[in-house]
Amino acid sequence: MGKTVRPNLDKQWPSILHLVKQVQYKAYVQLETVFHPYDITAVQFRILTTLSARPGMSSAQLARLYDVKPQTMIKQILLLESKGLIDRRPSKNNKRLLELKLTPAGKDRLEQCQKDSRELEREILEPLSSREQSELRGYLVRLHTSLSAPLDDEDEDSEIEEFTEEYSRVGVQRP
Repeated sequence: MGKTVRPNLDKQWPSILHLVKQVQYKAYVQLETVFHPYDITAVQFRILTTLSARPGMSSAQLARLYDVKPQTMIKQILLLESKGLIDRRPSKNNKRLLELKLTPAGKDRLEQCQKDSRELEREILEPLSSREQSELRGYLVRLHTSLSAPLDDEDEDSEIEEFTEEYSRVGVQRP
């Protein structure tokens, strides 16, 4: 029989926020390792994911969304463009604005990275039972919802949006 870990009531437990950050960091490092063979970083994966959901965004819009300087985002855009994963085209409404979209190669790379990231998620969550995973997901959704500012134009049936309006404030770090 396996040992049951029982909390030592005399011991000071780490804060939940500290534990969440530590798990996030370790998962991020593993995600970087998973994406390495595809010559993609976790940041670039997020950009590709965003452009998949919101084609036509400009680099300036992405910079505001990620709360980074436009020059920082341009570097990432140029890297993704040089890899043939995104394309920049003048907007039909404003010829000075360049809209970004995934190329067919970008869609394929994103699909493979998503598949591998879901596999990594399964591995990371393997110590938890299906019930515990469901409970954890429910707790995280509730916390996310309680921390998120409601959007006026948001559909009630929409999925949790990874990039909500509160991230448009200066100085707010992206998850």
